[in-house]
Amino acid sequence: MNWRSVVLTTTAIAASCWWFWPDSMVTADATGPLPLAEKQEVIAPAGKTLAFSDQPVTSPTVKTQCQLPDINAFEERRAPLRQQLQLYLQQQLQDAVPYTELQRALPAQYLPDLALAQRKLLTEQAKNPQLISEHRDTLQRLQQVLGDPVTAVPQIKNSALFNATLIAPDGMASPFSLKSLLLSAAADDMVLLTQALDDVELSGSDYAIGLRHMGKAQLALLLQKTKTPAEFRMEGMNLADVAVMYLRADLLPLLASYDIIPTEIRGQYSAMDLAFTASEWPEPKQTSVHKADRQQTIRYLQQRGYVLHGALIQQDGAPALTVNSIWNYGRRTQRDNFKQIITDAARLALANEQQLEAVTTAAVPAEFAALLQPLQDEERQFEQSRQHCQQMRDSARQTQGLWTDAQIRAAIQNALKTLISPETAAAALHQQDPALADRLWPTPKKDLNIPVLDQAGRERLIARLQGAGHPIRASRALKHLQQEPALAVHWQSQNVEYLSYLQSQSNTVAFWRELIKYGFSLHLQDIHGRNLYPQAFAAGPDAVALLLAEGVAVDVPAVGPDALDVALDRSYRDKKLHPAVLTIMQKVGKPEASHLSRLRRLQQYQPEVFTTLQQALAKEPMLLAWLDDLSRYEANPVLAVADE
Repeated sequence: MNWRSVVLTTTAIAASCWWFWPDSMVTADATGPLPLAEKQEVIAPAGKTLAFSDQPVTSPTVKTQCQLPDINAFEERRAPLRQQLQLYLQQQLQDAVPYTELQRALPAQYLPDLALAQRKLLTEQAKNPQLISEHRDTLQRLQQVLGDPVTAVPQIKNSALFNATLIAPDGMASPFSLKSLLLSAAADDMVLLTQALDDVELSGSDYAIGLRHMGKAQLALLLQKTKTPAEFRMEGMNLADVAVMYLRADLLPLLASYDIIPTEIRGQYSAMDLAFTASEWPEPKQTSVHKADRQQTIRYLQQRGYVLHGALIQQDGAPALTVNSIWNYGRRTQRDNFKQIITDAARLALANEQQLEAVTTAAVPAEFAALLQPLQDEERQFEQSRQHCQQMRDSARQTQGLWTDAQIRAAIQNALKTLISPETAAAALHQQDPALADRLWPTPKKDLNIPVLDQAGRERLIARLQGAGHPIRASRALKHLQQEPALAVHWQSQNVEYLSYLQSQSNTVAFWRELIKYGFSLHLQDIHGRNLYPQAFAAGPDAVALLLAEGVAVDVPAVGPDALDVALDRSYRDKKLHPAVLTIMQKVGKPEASHLSRLRRLQQYQPEVFTTLQQALAKEPMLLAWLDDLSRYEANPVLAVADE
């Protein structure tokens, strides 16, 4: 779990609640903003006329490319060390050591261990624990009646699970409760909410996330129903800190009347740090009068003398602000600190009026340091090995006229910074090289675990195959077809985020033939227009041949690499002509600049493969003409396949 979103995990469990993120905010697994590259490069688009020699150059002699260290093997190797750290942190929390004190002492990359330790402690302390997996039908029925609040409220309150602690599939206590669902049902109806909360005692965890778009009257009622609301903490934040995180300054006076004020320990951390670094939250689907206001929140804290732990600096010749916050849920500057760099003019102006203070170094107890040292040593060795190998790979790529990972990230960040939306950024990147546009869209983690479905799970899967409601859920539903291809009969056309799960780990062609047998079309595309050719080329020539035989289009997507781009890059990477190249060229008919730049790459860096292609095209004069005067084109800078 990403440490920056640990505090927000409730949203994944009860997306129907009125204070949770809408379904459209769900993102792909393990996706996130690409880190800023140290060096920004501007590269000419494919197809630009360049002063290359007409003669193919000799393929460069490059040492065998090293294998980047396996992050999964690395994490598995040091798992016992992390478990020891988690046990220590759990004991510290049990001994009432403040969460924030442990946060300060931990390097940021180990904050997930602290969050996990707290979850384990809460699980051990849970009252009336009930496994979610044993009550899915009950929970689904209760969520389904939310559309009729008058009916939903008594059903939720009368449920045997109302006072239970729900245990998630990972064995940990879930932050979601039926009390949260009750508040969701009552929503903005103060009369119904008052009736719903009659004889109910709340905890701050039942509604902390709801502060994002909750009215003052609602919060006042919830606080009245909460036992010791000032004692509530979520990752060290009290309810006032959570309100600051959501930039809800209008709620702070009410919270103050309950002795709940934003936190400040000078030289360590402050709610002001959070006000400056908090994300800009999108508005919920419902029309809401409760708006997030950063300036109002910062002004409120300024009037009460809160300091900001940061410094005004110059970055690239322009003014900037660094803020050091243990509650930094935005992009950090480095992996091992809590700093965020801020450049927008509004916050810089507010910082100029603000008292700034440096952060003191956190003291780490000797026992704590002894647990961290072997973990950090392992990480240092891994990073040194990774950097050494990356330098070798970068050198090899540059010798072959290919961009490094840093150059690719820089190009993507440039596009995202200067263009209005990811879609317009993708279109601009496509003009440089279609493979760049493909790097912009999310891809899932490798997930080979396909659990055996019980009857209830099978029914839920069938429902998702018929209409998942979100492209990511549809993608994950497709994964289960590997286990039971016959379920493909239930698939209904719907938006899909990515098609990676339709590539079998054992035999993709056999898997696809099974799907076809049950009426599944291999012509489906994801929400970015990509079809199954990337998976087919990764699976092998037989898979590509099957898609061609099925008539799957070779000229999509409109933005991103098409089948010919991938086929030519695969030929380059494998140093042999892919058997599908000629057939795909025939289907394409007219080349695009990206195709010609890839032919130029073969001509320039793989002359033997290029000669094989020339011989194959000898009886195809129209296609052979593609190879005329390729010197006008620059070899494509990014491969549409992994250059391992």
